[in-house]
Amino acid sequence: MEEIYVLLLNQLSRYSDQDLIENEMKLNYYHYYISSLFIKSNKRSKLLCILSLDLELNKILKFNTEKNILILKFDWWRIACTQSIEGKDFSVPLLRLFRKLFYNNYNLKDKLVYLIDLFQKYSLEKNDKLKLKYYYQYLILKNNIITSLLEILISDSKINKALRLAIISKTYEKFNINKVAYFCMNKAKYLCKKPKREYLILFLLSSSFRFEKRFIVKQLFYSILRYW
Repeated sequence: MEEIYVLLLNQLSRYSDQDLIENEMKLNYYHYYISSLFIKSNKRSKLLCILSLDLELNKILKFNTEKNILILKFDWWRIACTQSIEGKDFSVPLLRLFRKLFYNNYNLKDKLVYLIDLFQKYSLEKNDKLKLKYYYQYLILKNNIITSLLEILISDSKINKALRLAIISKTYEKFNINKVAYFCMNKAKYLCKKPKREYLILFLLSSSFRFEKRFIVKQLFYSILRYW
């Protein structure tokens, strides 16, 4: 038994924390995984951290229904993200990356706390209109965090408007209000059908476009041409 345990530890040690969260992203959020390949490698780790946190929050909601359990798990992630950025070591690969990449980044720490707060509000809210509102605010903040971490500066008002419409579309799509989602996405693409390369990642993450394994070559071709 001890030999098996040591063997498993040795197997895990072959992979870095980024490899582990990247593999989980590949399995669960294939679209996000492929989208992340469109940015420079030195910034990709930071993007994967935020996307991985998004994955963890959605997993909590997917596998738990009781309000008290949801609150406890969201509280744990809120405290754990805060403490990892402050320097505490955890056994969770994502939190080790937070400590390594964002040590003493108190601005990000505050934003992550608020991000989890918004997701919790969305998860627990019973009123459909408020639920949609909190989810939209969550997506906006997540996008702002990613934009800041990737050091993307957007000065063009059309780009900002197109991104906002894409996020609105994604929000309505989440709640199966497809007519509004379709209208907003078309309007976003009308404003910015072919974004500059530095903005492409934001549109890929906020669009209705989905990378799928069956069509990956075709989809990659379109994305390389900067169509989203």
